[in-house]
Amino acid sequence: MLWFIEKSKKMEQPLSMKLASLSLISQHKLEKILDQCGSKADLIIDPSLIKPLEKICGVSWLRQHGIEKIYKMDPQLGPTANTTRIYLIPADVKKYKCVLDQISSLLSQNQSLADAKCFNIIVTPKVISTFDSILENRGLYDIVKLHSFAWEFMYLDDQLLSLELPFLYKQLFVKQNHSLLSSISMSLWSLFHVTGRPKCILSLGKLSASVLDIMEVYNESYSRDFTNPDISRDFGALILMDRNQDYASSLLTPATYSGLLSEIFDVSCGRLEMNGNDTKLKRGKLNFTMSEAKSSKSTVINLDSSMDNLYAEIKHRHFSEVLSVLSSKAKLLKNEDIKALGIQEMKEYVATKLQQVTLFKQNLVNHVLVSETIISEMNNKFENLTLTEIEMLNNRNKKSNFTFVDENFGTDIHIYNSLRLMCLLSLTQGLSYEEYNALVSKYLLAFGYKFLYVFNNLMKAGLLVQPTSPKLTLSNLGNLSDRLPKWQNEFQTIANKLKQLPSKSDDGKSPSYVFNGGYVPLVAVICNALLTSESLLDVLTKLSALTDLKVAGAVVEKLKDGIGTLNEKLSNLNLQSDLDFGCRDAKTLLKSLKGSKNDLNLKPRTILVYVIGGITYAEIAACNVIQSVTCSKIIIASDCIASGSDLMAANT
Repeated sequence: MLWFIEKSKKMEQPLSMKLASLSLISQHKLEKILDQCGSKADLIIDPSLIKPLEKICGVSWLRQHGIEKIYKMDPQLGPTANTTRIYLIPADVKKYKCVLDQISSLLSQNQSLADAKCFNIIVTPKVISTFDSILENRGLYDIVKLHSFAWEFMYLDDQLLSLELPFLYKQLFVKQNHSLLSSISMSLWSLFHVTGRPKCILSLGKLSASVLDIMEVYNESYSRDFTNPDISRDFGALILMDRNQDYASSLLTPATYSGLLSEIFDVSCGRLEMNGNDTKLKRGKLNFTMSEAKSSKSTVINLDSSMDNLYAEIKHRHFSEVLSVLSSKAKLLKNEDIKALGIQEMKEYVATKLQQVTLFKQNLVNHVLVSETIISEMNNKFENLTLTEIEMLNNRNKKSNFTFVDENFGTDIHIYNSLRLMCLLSLTQGLSYEEYNALVSKYLLAFGYKFLYVFNNLMKAGLLVQPTSPKLTLSNLGNLSDRLPKWQNEFQTIANKLKQLPSKSDDGKSPSYVFNGGYVPLVAVICNALLTSESLLDVLTKLSALTDLKVAGAVVEKLKDGIGTLNEKLSNLNLQSDLDFGCRDAKTLLKSLKGSKNDLNLKPRTILVYVIGGITYAEIAACNVIQSVTCSKIIIASDCIASGSDLMAANT
């Protein structure tokens, strides 16, 4: 990676070019691994990693670097063309054991392969510590070689970066296994070598604070050249946020075009697979008929503004506006009279415009078909659904809201979206003991008692709050008031302080339009606070309602009391305090700033936002509104782009 960094230092490039060229670093990392695996080999790749690998390099590139044949990972995979095998899998224990089973089977058939040492496993984003012990227990320690491959951020769209690691949410929030958290720190640390380190860093959530702590360890352990003040900073600020800090933005039904695309269709690496007979909604419904839907060929649509100008125009629009835009574009094409052109003009048209017009027509047809599928799938339920969600957010009409959810579980149950409604009601208005049991019983009757573990997973992830038993005894009569209905719970209290629940109807200029005027995503609120504040004191005052907010970066380093390095901090460490190497508590900092004249000026024009656990297209659209209003630039990054149903799928 050093060759790329040195080149960037010598010749400054625009930020967009720097971000787009991160794939070169990923290629270089993969090339170094392949060089260690031999000159000729076969690549066996997990299906979930095919699209990310296509973003990094093509088949021709792999051929140039010793890969002769490529196979999909299959437990029943037979002999391959070459004895040297390279497996590419995600950091998943089940998939890892499946690969080891296959290798053990091959060794039982041909023992000479053990001496050849021809088995390599590339794990993304990194090899977990337990993998070595599993390898040793299987007797394959010196036969199989493990490699870690942490690819860089992928530039999916204009100002949109993704690591395309959708399994991270399940590992971090559901299983609460934080062994892969360091891979996020390394990705950001690597990015800042190219772009420079932001002056101000805000973190919200325990995982985000841990990421900053790990980054500080990297700064101390490796090179700190990029922290040199002479190096230009492309980002003025970084916002790190845990997904569980704003679950509402994932659970609510989006109203934007791109948001609804991810709700209905499978989207991976910025590519949408359109198949009207196989959508997310149809897959999750109970099928009482034996006849299966006829399979049809999928159409791939690239959700990239640089490749599709039409998508760039409509991606953040409210869905109600999309059809009128598509209709106007179709009329423009119809009015274009080619017959009136002369011979010379016709030649010029064929040479310069014909290919562009043909591509535009194809994109127009695709977006019309997609829009029709969205309309047919939502089936006039969109309005009632969004109205009920807004009532939940504002803690109004609890009885009718529960009735809506209960009827959904009874007549229109969906394996993911029904759980999503239940979780939203639980987080915003709460569920009584009887209501909780009624919904759980209906779900298990529909899909089977094998899904009982799902509700435990939802509670572990913080998506669902299990109510306590209503049995009254003399010991708990004093807490009777705690079970009485409340005008506001914790969600509404914080949301009202941060002005996330608009009281007036949406005028189209508020970021709340992404949820039909009912809710402003938290990332948009934090971005707005940063971009409209003159000083750090102003920012922390506006965000004082957030309890887990922490601050790091150059703005805080100026306030350190003589503790400059990690080694010095460790030597002065109080065992009773938290290990916050990279950040300081916002509330403590706010108190010290109020009593001090040394306030720190903040005027960031470019912000990097990273959400740990996936971000939604609705949140991206909301940040786009803030970007337009404040005349700034907001770069969005995450592990993946995930919808609410994807979040539920990770818990099942």
